[in-house]
Amino acid sequence: MRQILRGAAVLLLLVVAAGSGAAQAKAGTLKVVGLYSETSDGSVSYRVRTGEWVVAKVGDTIPANAEIRVNVDRDWIEVTPSNNPNAVYEIHGPDSGEVIKRVPDILKGKPRLVSFPKPKGTTPDPKYKDKLVVAQYLGRQVYVANPDADEKDIQYGDVLDIKGKVRIIAINNTINLMNASGKVTTVIGPLNFDVEQVLTNKQLYKYLNVPK
Repeated sequence: MRQILRGAAVLLLLVVAAGSGAAQAKAGTLKVVGLYSETSDGSVSYRVRTGEWVVAKVGDTIPANAEIRVNVDRDWIEVTPSNNPNAVYEIHGPDSGEVIKRVPDILKGKPRLVSFPKPKGTTPDPKYKDKLVVAQYLGRQVYVANPDADEKDIQYGDVLDIKGKVRIIAINNTINLMNASGKVTTVIGPLNFDVEQVLTNKQLYKYLNVPK
């Protein structure tokens, strides 16, 4: 009887250990939340061990045992831990050559912390009234907060004010914007638009569906 119980206890430990390992593996992966590449073929890529390099795409999950490469100086990628969208890491291209970083080494660095609306049921988050948060983007987007402000490149987690303006520079570049209710609008470029137009549910063009 004791042998049976001992065997069951060992089996339980193995199951718990396997579950813990799976959770750790998931926690060690990265999600691509922002990407800019000047070349049509893409110069931001990743691979596992000595495998083939895969062109990175927004929304990709990069394995915990992968490495990321950027080999054009003006290109960059933003990634978050798959289980923590509030911590973001940036990798920029070098002046020459290439930058290669392993996922575990990236996670050892200090992230930029961002936050998103947390509505309660149907009640919008009051901290984000008249604001939109950048939840994802592809390509270069430019934001001007007001007529007297300088242009800045949009990044993941940026908070855009109702008085601001956005310029999506290239065709098929996209930006996902989250409002205070947690609803996300995807805007496709090239396009210039006011933040207020999205907040007030105005159609930017006939193919855009803006959630209320």
